[in-house]
Amino acid sequence: MYCLMVLLAAHTSAYDQCTATKKNEAISIWECPRMKIKLTYANVIQHLSVACSDQPNFELLRDYPELRRLTFKILVYRYCPLPVGNQSLVELLSVFLNRTQLSSIRSIAFDDNAKHSDKVTLDPHLFSGLQNLQLLNINKLTTNAFDNPHLFKHFLHLKNLQFTGNNRIPGKCSHQLKQLETFSIEDSEISILPIELVSNLTHLESLSVRNNSLKQVERFAMLSSLTHLNFGYNQLVSLHNDVFYGLPKLKELDLSSNKLTRLSAELFGKNKNLMDFLADNQHGSGLVLEDKLFAGLIMLQKVSLSNCNITVLPEKLFAGANEIKIINLSNNKLRSLPENLFRNLSNLVELNLQKNKLKSMLPDTLLADATQLQTLNLCHNKLTTVNKHLLQSLGNLRTLQLGYNLLYLIDVDAFKSQSKSLTSLKLDHNRLTLHEENKNASFGNTEINSSSWILFSTLNKVRRLDLSYNAIDHIFVPFQNFMESLRTLILSHNLITHIGYAELSFLFNIEDVNLKSNKIAHLDFNLTSIPSHHLFNGPIQLNDNPFNCDCMSYPLVTYLKAESYSSKFDMLEGLQCAQPLKLLGLQPHEVQLEDLICAMDTSSGFCPTECKCSKRAVDQCAIVNCTASNLTRVPVIHSPSIMECNFIELHLAQNNIRYLSNEGEGWNSVRWLNVSNNRLIALSAESLPKNLELLDVSGNQLTEIDAVFIQKLKSFTLLNITLSSNPWKCDCANPLLTFAVDNAARITDYVALQCTDGQPINSATLKELCAWLTLFRLYIVSAAVAVAFVGCILTIWLYVKYNLEIKVWLFKHNLLQWFATEEQIDMNKRYDAFISYSHKDEEFVTKELLPKLESKELNFKICWHVRDFMPGEM
Repeated sequence: MYCLMVLLAAHTSAYDQCTATKKNEAISIWECPRMKIKLTYANVIQHLSVACSDQPNFELLRDYPELRRLTFKILVYRYCPLPVGNQSLVELLSVFLNRTQLSSIRSIAFDDNAKHSDKVTLDPHLFSGLQNLQLLNINKLTTNAFDNPHLFKHFLHLKNLQFTGNNRIPGKCSHQLKQLETFSIEDSEISILPIELVSNLTHLESLSVRNNSLKQVERFAMLSSLTHLNFGYNQLVSLHNDVFYGLPKLKELDLSSNKLTRLSAELFGKNKNLMDFLADNQHGSGLVLEDKLFAGLIMLQKVSLSNCNITVLPEKLFAGANEIKIINLSNNKLRSLPENLFRNLSNLVELNLQKNKLKSMLPDTLLADATQLQTLNLCHNKLTTVNKHLLQSLGNLRTLQLGYNLLYLIDVDAFKSQSKSLTSLKLDHNRLTLHEENKNASFGNTEINSSSWILFSTLNKVRRLDLSYNAIDHIFVPFQNFMESLRTLILSHNLITHIGYAELSFLFNIEDVNLKSNKIAHLDFNLTSIPSHHLFNGPIQLNDNPFNCDCMSYPLVTYLKAESYSSKFDMLEGLQCAQPLKLLGLQPHEVQLEDLICAMDTSSGFCPTECKCSKRAVDQCAIVNCTASNLTRVPVIHSPSIMECNFIELHLAQNNIRYLSNEGEGWNSVRWLNVSNNRLIALSAESLPKNLELLDVSGNQLTEIDAVFIQKLKSFTLLNITLSSNPWKCDCANPLLTFAVDNAARITDYVALQCTDGQPINSATLKELCAWLTLFRLYIVSAAVAVAFVGCILTIWLYVKYNLEIKVWLFKHNLLQWFATEEQIDMNKRYDAFISYSHKDEEFVTKELLPKLESKELNFKICWHVRDFMPGEM
């Protein structure tokens, strides 16, 4: 938040108002637009900026006492005019600032004051009172020349003088600065450096004449303290052999961005303390380095000569400069390197040779002495092979860059010495194919074991491997046992066509896998074969692959849709369906399993020649599509077991078929049958497959269906029927009407069913057409009921009246014994039997027959005239 306060002068005139804004605890701003003044104060670094938008009137700030209390060591005087007459800068600003404070500042920067100072003459009085100043920065102070040799006489302790912008600097303006240590002249467009400008600066340590128009430099006078010299971004074409002889303590020399064409062997003859030499970006015809240019520079640690159009390097260029740690020769035109170029450079840590034209193989012993080398960059050359000798001595190599070459042969032992050191390996933009096994190949007189995945087997410390833009077409499965420290693997822009869990099982410790822009059409992810605890740490980048969302992708899609892996689609970053066309752009987890279909090979022997066949993975269905094939009869359907499928989906729509035929052993395996828009005139029950679930006969010439076929349609397996767009004959004799009304839920186009006269086939139509038959049936039933009733009444009457006679007759003829049993007939009789005998048999009857008949076993009731009645009573 800004804290706003308004400071008013005593006379409170609106013309004299300033606005003070405290931007934060460290920065305060005073804006006085009518005075053309803006003050910015940073209390932490004790920095005060005075900026003007025109000719200011500092007198109007006299009445602001808080400004006098500011303490600062750094003053920036920006866009404001210089004092005129004999007035000094201290006197000009002491109107509103503390004079003692102004005299004690250590740093002043004049920024673009020339606009309002055209007529100002520069004289020593301008800087009077600044005797404690240590740093003076002058940027476009005035258009006048600094021709007063005593201009800086008040700067008794000045150590740093910086000229920037178009300032006119004569040779003697710095003669009074005896304590000067750092002198900088930049962006001033000077073409000649006056030697007398620095000849008396015996304490000078750093001189920068950067970004000017220098075309030549004279030999320096003795500057025994100078250690840093910068001539970068000038127009230098050549240097005298002795130009630096007066600089015995020179440690850092920057000649970058000039037009130098030759550096002589004597150039650094007196600079034995030189440590860093920079001469990048020479824009001449080509830089020639004479032999032994750096020879004997025992303190030299860094040499940078990139982008200099160098074509040849002398063999003894670095002879004796054994302390060199960094050499940059990138972006030149080197075609070959002398075998002894880096001889005895045992302290070399970084070597950059990228963007040259190095061909074929480098000398075997080129790097033999560079045992401490940690970074080697050979990118953007024309190397074709790497043998086992080139890197043999580099046991400390950490970063190896071989990208953008023509490599196709790398010996399997090429990286053997780097097993414990190498952490980053770039082999991108080459021609590597990487075989699974070693294959011997010859290159010149050298036998090489050609590039195979085995060459990575010893690289246990590699964390980043870049193999992008090669010709690799697969990942070697045992590769998962290599490079246990690998965290980033880049295989983008190769020719890999298939990848699966087996190839990726080594990725569980890897954080970044890049497989973009390959030829990957399928990912083999079988959910049942992936352990639940094996989850990838980071995404696998699969953008721009021709991924085919067909039946072969069923395991992957199932894997991604599984509940326990519901978030794993994030693992496959950028993977989208490229085919089939209807699934283009969908991510695999968005695809319905029913849409994962594969086209069948015509050579399989399953697919009819007139048709196209495919396989749906989710239900193992063989789809035979004969739509619009100009067929007049059903083709022979083979068994789906040929394609390891369970059933068939047969499409025969838009043909000229008149009758269904059940030819082929696979006919009864058809579960879905579409014969719509043909010329069918009749259907028979025998022609339908036994296990049919879906039938579409819409758009044919069917008029009626017999009762046997209707019974087939009532099969519990047939769940989906389509019958519309046929000229159905609608009368009560056609069982289709009743079937359609009773099975409306199974008929998908029930609402579209119509008779040949346009009437809808529904319950209302059925009642209307069959009304007379219903009434006739009612009459028949009523008459039958009446006859049955009369018959029942008559039967009951006859039974009541002739009950005994009926039962006797039934019993006599052995009919309906349950209805006319002997017990029921004799139910109202007193005796069971009557004994009649002569007097001769009386003894037998009384002593044997009668007791036996009336015993408990027989229990007959006997009528005996001696006992039960008197003769003559009956």
